Amino acid sequence: MERKEIVFLLMGFAIGLVAGAFIVGLTYSTYPGWMPGMQYMPGMQYTPTPYSAEYKTNGERIFLTGVNENGERIPFVGGPQWLYMHGGGCASCHGADGKGGIYPMMCGVKTPDIRYSTLTEKHGMSVDDIKKAITQGVDDEGEELDYCMPRWQMSEDDLNDLIAYLKELG
Repeated sequence: MERKEIVFLLMGFAIGLVAGAFIVGLTYSTYPGWMPGMQYMPGMQYTPTPYSAEYKTNGERIFLTGVNENGERIPFVGGPQWLYMHGGGCASCHGADGKGGIYPMMCGVKTPDIRYSTLTEKHGMSVDDIKKAITQGVDDEGEELDYCMPRWQMSEDDLNDLIAYLKELG
């Protein structure tokens, strides 16, 4: 092999390493502490990366990411399979504004508006009704919500913070 060929081979190898490192860096820094393909395990800590967004409140963080202020992923049962694989919070299905109208992948139903004003004024739900919908997957009449609605298993403090954030949405 000639010297020129060796130089081109080494340059190609170096460029490949740099490109690979760049892609891996982007992959592991785009979601706070979540690694693609890694399944949720109860009790696992999810430490935010330096690229994580800043959140005004714990409720906002839970709503947008499904992770609380301690970096703990909020466990849940039910819901779409992709949520287990990729993580996410209420906004993943109901939108960042909480207005819904989204058809989550593999669910086939349009998500409702979950802003506090809509739930209380339009649907007549109480705070306890909203809490039951979030944690037990039942509506204000005790009817089971669609299977795509995760049953979030969060602490009372996290649940109250989430409700406070829903009030901020409207």
